[in-house]
Amino acid sequence: MPDDPTSGEVIRTMQALNARLDRFSPPEVYQIQHDQLLAEIREIQDERAREKQAEDEKERRAEAERRAQEQRRQQDRRMVFTALIAPVLLLFLQLYLTARGAGS
Repeated sequence: MPDDPTSGEVIRTMQALNARLDRFSPPEVYQIQHDQLLAEIREIQDERAREKQAEDEKERRAEAERRAQEQRRQQDRRMVFTALIAPVLLLFLQLYLTARGAGS
């Protein structure tokens, strides 16, 4: 039986096999890594949701500010008409009526 390994060869083969097996991690390590990865993914998703919510809030505030500015512009236009244009028109109307009444 020349093909039979000697006990020294078997021991060396077993040692080599044990050394290779020692390099592999047990399934629990993979499960822990998987759980940590899932936790990191959830954390990133939560952070993205918070960023999206903050972005939406910023857009709402910008829209409200734009509406407020438009309303102030309309009020300014009314004020200009009331304070400047209306008195000038009334003055011209009074002058017209005075000139027409004086000519009668």
